[in-house]
Amino acid sequence: MPECPHCRKVIDGKYLRDTFSFKAYKDCPFCAHPFTVDVSTKYRQAIGLVIALISLGLTLGGVAWLIPAIISYIFLGLYIYWGNKRVVFVPYEKGQKPSKNT
Repeated sequence: MPECPHCRKVIDGKYLRDTFSFKAYKDCPFCAHPFTVDVSTKYRQAIGLVIALISLGLTLGGVAWLIPAIISYIFLGLYIYWGNKRVVFVPYEKGQKPSKNT
């Protein structure tokens, strides 16, 4: 499980789901310091989005694309599971541009 880059305590995924916002960072529930994800995690998220869009396209393609759509959803689920195991949190400095420095 990912841990806070400041206090090194493990942060539960339930906390991350319950504190959804459009901010570029989250605050640690233990030490209240801000953190964000590393660049590799952002790239994995972008790849996951592309796979999801392909899956949606195959689903909308109709019955002829049913088997490829099912396979793509299985692949998407496995990719999300694999990606969630590799999430790394890094410190976030308020005022920094998240796309450049994280």
